[in-house]
Amino acid sequence: MVNLIVGSSGTGKTRQLVEKVVDTARNSKGNVICIDKGKKLSLILPSDIRFIDIGDYKLNSSIAFYGFLIGLCAGDYDLTDVFIDSTMDILTGNTEVNDFLDIVSKLSDRTNVNFHFSICSDDDLVKTHYEFAS
Repeated sequence: MVNLIVGSSGTGKTRQLVEKVVDTARNSKGNVICIDKGKKLSLILPSDIRFIDIGDYKLNSSIAFYGFLIGLCAGDYDLTDVFIDSTMDILTGNTEVNDFLDIVSKLSDRTNVNFHFSICSDDDLVKTHYEFAS
């Protein structure tokens, strides 16, 4: 499953994502990972949630980020959920967000890992066929 939290800057997407990460980790029978560009979330997330600062890996394309996500799934068969904050800061270049979400959705189907993205957008940037968080 691909789950999206979409809104303009300053609308509480990160807060909503953090609440969902903590709740999911509390109820999950597997591992939960949270990815952000920067370390701000590492200070507020519980230690049982694996935090990754994607900026440490110097990824330079959406394909590289997709490969990173594949590696997480391949390296942890107990992984149930991956939360990604600041998605538009992580995706670089001329990335077509919908195309990226489509390939991640296929990855989710193959691995049974749920992906949750926060996306800063003021327009109808993303398709509506993904599940939106309430």
